[in-house]
Amino acid sequence: MKDWLKKILGTAFLTLLIWAWAYLSLESEIVRFGSLSISADSSQEVLAGFVGRESKVTLKLTFKGAPAKISDLARRYRAGEGDSEKERLDFYYNPKDFGHVNEGTYKINLIELIQQSHKFRDLVLTLESCDPQEIDVQIENLVEKNLAVQCVDESGAVIKHDTIEPAQAAVFVRQGYSGPANVMMTAAQIERARKVPVMERPYVEFEPGKRRYAAEPVKISLAHTELLKDQVYQPVRIGFLISPVLMRKYAVEIINTTDFNTLKFKATEKAFEEYKKQPYHILVEVREGDEVMTEIPPRPVIYNFPAELLRAGLIEAPTPILQAQVKLVPLPAVPAAPSTAGGAVISP
Repeated sequence: MKDWLKKILGTAFLTLLIWAWAYLSLESEIVRFGSLSISADSSQEVLAGFVGRESKVTLKLTFKGAPAKISDLARRYRAGEGDSEKERLDFYYNPKDFGHVNEGTYKINLIELIQQSHKFRDLVLTLESCDPQEIDVQIENLVEKNLAVQCVDESGAVIKHDTIEPAQAAVFVRQGYSGPANVMMTAAQIERARKVPVMERPYVEFEPGKRRYAAEPVKISLAHTELLKDQVYQPVRIGFLISPVLMRKYAVEIINTTDFNTLKFKATEKAFEEYKKQPYHILVEVREGDEVMTEIPPRPVIYNFPAELLRAGLIEAPTPILQAQVKLVPLPAVPAAPSTAGGAVISP
């Protein structure tokens, strides 16, 4: 080979080495936080959970790659919640992707799980590390059972229904479970279901974030009630929520008494009659520490509606809530009496 050709090839080889070194030296790292959750697409027959951890695990991820890709990830990670390009680095574990169909505990290599995800491949980066590196997953097999369906409000209280069709729903649950399947209804749904039937899917909740829903919805009609009407009531009986310590030392006076001559609220006729029977119609809280204040700030009253009527939406407090302006008047000193635990309600 001629000397001039050798020189050209040598120069080209050195140039390629320089370019390769320059490219590698331009790679940079970025550390960001992501999460791992159980996939919503998991089989209904299998219940998966992270051993000793919450249902959503925080991941500390270290990526390496070309500066342009690193900058792009950083930009999308910082984007606002409403930005369609925001990168959240959320990853999911689906038992069927790993063949985890039998009961037991399985150890998951998180780097491998992330590298197999479509999200990671779209990043076009190298995953250098993940903390934690591994996680244990507990798999339970569920069985399908026909369960009675009940309606509950947002607090979990049972709502009396008129009809539920069908009255039972097939849901995958643990072997020993024999309770109901719930349909949780918001206040707006409750109001609607009293007028026309609504369709909802019953569910069983094993723990927060872990539910199994029936495949088919049920049709729910709540017990028909008359529409709420504007109600006016007087005289108003007022009670005070006050500790025994303060009760022995102070009398409570309401300054803005004229505001409580008449109560206005919404209720059905039946609920209105029940409310009239309450020993106190509104309650005013007096707190320890109020006695040292030069002026007690206005305090929202508590409407003493029967709890079952309130849950059923048969009675509603007005808006805005009445505010009570109270003052404490010292009582003459009396011999100390044995202390009683808890609070007390007294009439003025």
